[in-house]
Amino acid sequence: MDISILEKRGINPKIAESLRKEPELLGFSLRILDKAGLNANSFKNFIRYTREIGLREGRPFDEIFESAGFFKILDDTSLSEKTKGEELMIRLYSLRYPFWSRKQAAFTKLKNKFCAATGGEITFPDFAEGNSFKISFTIKNDADIEKIEKTIASALPLLKESLKEIRENS
Repeated sequence: MDISILEKRGINPKIAESLRKEPELLGFSLRILDKAGLNANSFKNFIRYTREIGLREGRPFDEIFESAGFFKILDDTSLSEKTKGEELMIRLYSLRYPFWSRKQAAFTKLKNKFCAATGGEITFPDFAEGNSFKISFTIKNDADIEKIEKTIASALPLLKESLKEIRENS
């Protein structure tokens, strides 16, 4: 594959130069850029996350990519280049930050449950910093206020679960 794709995609020449020193990663990177839509910033993160995972786990890049299902994504003709790039980054981020990725998934599940059960919104702090969260409701009239009181009472178990989740490992 032609290394000029790095320049065409606006990849920083320093990143391109550093990849020349890692032929295995360069080969995978060129294949990924050929089949998946990654902008320069996403590609920079892709390289950084891959290197960090490799250092942490002491595994070759092909094992990391295989276990994450990258090759299946790249070869899936039903996905657009943009979708492939997004899916690769989601999976790589999850591998790089497994604890935070699990937290995000738990928060999303709780947010969705809260919204479905109450019509309100629950907001967790970025990166689970702190030990609190916010809830909000839209109030249009007096009846909404009474409804919120009942809703919060019925959602107490969900609110307690949310508080437990945010305090866990914070």
